[in-house]
Amino acid sequence: MFYVIKKIVAKADDYTIQISYADNVAIHADFSDIVEKGIMTILQNPTVFNQVEIGHKGRSIVWKKYDIDFCADALRFK
Repeated sequence: MFYVIKKIVAKADDYTIQISYADNVAIHADFSDIVEKGIMTILQNPTVFNQVEIGHKGRSIVWKKYDIDFCADALRFK
């Protein structure tokens, strides 16, 4: 099954993103561990973190300028 993201709300103060899917399931994705590693440290900047967008056809979340993306399915099962 392929999951489609319909809405996201980023909270840079605690590095979380509320993700709502087309099937009305909502998850709370915690990125606090990820922002401590490698290229992901750029996401520690609140302005950058809040630039997250829904990717092509709702199949991911992306930070386009930094070429960072996370698959909708992987986020759902994390």
